[in-house]
Amino acid sequence: MSAPYLNAIYSVLSYGYKRYAGFSVTPPLPPAISVELSSRCNLSCPECVTGAGLLARGNDFIDLKIAGKIVKELSGKTISAWLYFQGEPMMHPEFFEIVSLFRKMNPVISTNGHFLDEENCRKLADSSLKKIIIPYDGATADTYNIYRVGGDHARVNEGIIRLAGTIKKKGSRVKIEIQLLLGRHNEHETEAIAAFAASVNAGFRIKSMQVLDIKRAENWIPSDPVKSRYQKPGAKWEPMSSHPRGCLRMWTSAVVTTDGDVVPCCFDKFTTHSMGNLNDHTFSGIWFGEKYRAFRDSVIRSRASTDICPGCPQGRRIIFKR
Repeated sequence: MSAPYLNAIYSVLSYGYKRYAGFSVTPPLPPAISVELSSRCNLSCPECVTGAGLLARGNDFIDLKIAGKIVKELSGKTISAWLYFQGEPMMHPEFFEIVSLFRKMNPVISTNGHFLDEENCRKLADSSLKKIIIPYDGATADTYNIYRVGGDHARVNEGIIRLAGTIKKKGSRVKIEIQLLLGRHNEHETEAIAAFAASVNAGFRIKSMQVLDIKRAENWIPSDPVKSRYQKPGAKWEPMSSHPRGCLRMWTSAVVTTDGDVVPCCFDKFTTHSMGNLNDHTFSGIWFGEKYRAFRDSVIRSRASTDICPGCPQGRRIIFKR
């Protein structure tokens, strides 16, 4: 078994010892990392902090040197690198250089599909990416643009077909996954979107929708409660309950923003809980630091005491095939 997989096993065990036995075992460097290449986006999706204009980062794009620093420290330890967070990663002017840096970490991107011209499709097919996730939230333009405000359905449609054709022509091992962010506005097109994914030999998954303001849940949540992150036990909507204590992600992954801040998970969109900055510290120094240790201990005791945790569906299913 290779070193990254052994590292992942040790990460899970270190969490288990703390969560179930109360023994403090220092977790190794994380087997998974998310890196925000861009905090900018060309769309204005209403329930996205970037699309809604709520995100303020000092840097629109992560510095190539910071990306290289992450790779240097985590090489041989990390299995998976997710090269996206709040913005559109393909807007980064050095996008393909960064993808190449992470080539030994099974890199994955999520792109809104508006940058799939002929040249980029060729580069993507030739790249070290393991998977390209493309949100496709409507089989028709009218449905698509309800959420993907400012998007061009025809352009995305053509880009996906072009990318699939390029991958096939080149015999590339890069996988395409079509993702439906499921809401009340598009649930009637689920089967049509799944059929489109099959037609281009892409995977297909449904992701339950998150809203920025719980008061707007009524406008978006799908009719199937199984695929909703929210419930209405009384007069008001509220997030589905999750485990009251502990979170495996605190031991196995981290997120790095375009500013170089290391945050504990994807629910810390505004870097409220920055554990440190890579412009000033090493990743190891941050990961093994007292601030991170204290944060993990707090989440183990009670997730309710941490503001980013109550709305998180940790432990609940949010990805579906149908």
